[in-house]
Amino acid sequence: MGELTMRERSAAEEAAGPAYWRESDEQMPGLSELRLDELLERAAAAAPDREALVFLRDDGPARRWTYAELTERVDAAARALLASGAGRGSVVAICAANRPEFVFLQLACSRIGAAMVPMNPGYSGAELADILRRSHAQLCFSIGRDRGNDLWATLAEVAAELPELRLRIALDPESGHDTEWEGWLRGAAAIDDAAYAAVRAEARPEDVVQIQFTSGTTGRPKGVRLRSAAFANVGRCTAGRAELEEGCRYVHAMPYFHVGGTIAIALCLASSGTQLTMPRFSPAAMAAAIDGEAATAIHAVPTMMIAVADRAQRDGLGFSALRTVITGGALVPEQTARHWVDTYGVAISNIYGMTETAGPVLQTGPTDPLERALVTVGRPLPGAEVDIVGVGTEQRVAMGEEGEIRFRGWGLMEGYEGDAETTAATVSADGWLRSGDLGRLSPDGYLQVTGRAKDMIIRGGQNIAPVAVEDAIREHVPEVADVSVIGVPDDYYGEAVVAYVLAHPGARIEESELRERLRGRIANYRIPAHVRVVSEFPTTPSGKIQKFRLQEWFSADEGTRKPETTGGDDAPTRSGPGRDPR
Repeated sequence: MGELTMRERSAAEEAAGPAYWRESDEQMPGLSELRLDELLERAAAAAPDREALVFLRDDGPARRWTYAELTERVDAAARALLASGAGRGSVVAICAANRPEFVFLQLACSRIGAAMVPMNPGYSGAELADILRRSHAQLCFSIGRDRGNDLWATLAEVAAELPELRLRIALDPESGHDTEWEGWLRGAAAIDDAAYAAVRAEARPEDVVQIQFTSGTTGRPKGVRLRSAAFANVGRCTAGRAELEEGCRYVHAMPYFHVGGTIAIALCLASSGTQLTMPRFSPAAMAAAIDGEAATAIHAVPTMMIAVADRAQRDGLGFSALRTVITGGALVPEQTARHWVDTYGVAISNIYGMTETAGPVLQTGPTDPLERALVTVGRPLPGAEVDIVGVGTEQRVAMGEEGEIRFRGWGLMEGYEGDAETTAATVSADGWLRSGDLGRLSPDGYLQVTGRAKDMIIRGGQNIAPVAVEDAIREHVPEVADVSVIGVPDDYYGEAVVAYVLAHPGARIEESELRERLRGRIANYRIPAHVRVVSEFPTTPSGKIQKFRLQEWFSADEGTRKPETTGGDDAPTRSGPGRDPR
């Protein structure tokens, strides 16, 4: 894939000036003029009897709400929030795996100008306490247990140290609680129509309606303050670029405690579509939902696409209604993309953005050549700006040259909660957000992400981009379903290249053969010194591979191995048979 990009470069790139692109907003008028909940109003007016939300439970039949019914639930939740003392500027937390109350509360917060703090139920007590304290949450909704974790007991313990946390609402009736969800909803009757209308009239598109605490894979999570209009715009622009039809049926398992979950809400509302969501990702459940619910679109990151395709093949599912796969987090391996296109006749729309931009900033469209989705993350969405600067500088590089990717536009966060210093270090005075990613911009506005500035492997003074090695392995070792390359400490070179690979079902991957196939394809110093075969990758809730976990696996694994000299490179390396080090 890297070779394709090189061939696409031309003399035009040399003369195209600095690496900058702004997409016209003419195709999406009224950006930043709508709140997230106003997308619900529009959809409910257009199709009140259409299914709006389908919750595909793993312990019983699906629960379903039409647009008219969803509006009633959202209004009830908004009134109940007001009755509980919340209002514009208040902060409401929720700790749960995916469930419908997430949707009701997020839209209710947008109705009244409050902010929701979605929390991963897998957090430890210390992490929950830290987020509740830093966000100044006044109400907290929670399930009782998640995978053996007694959340209610944990929250009861930390609540004693949080005087601002006035009320804890149990989403499961059997939990110990201050009050439970249905009983809490009955408080809505205390807010009359006039009082409710007055509060709604004060809500603004610029209100912060979500404080999204990032996963913290590189340190303490940061609270990203996201505006209502940003989500409304993301929904409209992403649905438009993906060419989702009105009334689409959209299956996803994106966690609502991640920004991807709110994106799913927004783009379904923007297309007056049906959102079909599951408690958590399961290849079997997603494959069955796509087929059984006649899904026309899905959101699945590459690791999910691989797992769902394997399951569908085993179960003989045809996905006959499916038209569009929206993906992101990493480029789709070519073999995986072509399987979906050739087998199911779908179009692939690749998205790219950050929590700090409320999600997607760039996206490929279904009518783009497939190679665009395989090599690039698309063009900026309407009204968004992208440029490429030298790492650590604000000087734009030339079009086609590699540098750090920056964003500016309507999706930009208000800032990090309670952290003006980090906000100032991340966002320039003129509104440019540094991504930390490396990339190249083409003269027609398509962006290729080439890696993370901090992920660069420096081996014997030579820079190695992990994505370049990953692309070569995918291209030349067809037995590989997915791959992630990291750098690890090495006594001789400073760092060594390690490839973690996932094999297709029934395939075998031998380290020596993989290395041999790469010889002559990439420089010798880029060929992995170590190869580890795994049954699955450690991922974030949104499906991104956690490279820091792979480094931990490698360190733990090396402690059990004897160094071996394998030869074949310009100095000895240590190696051994690949295995899953968990």
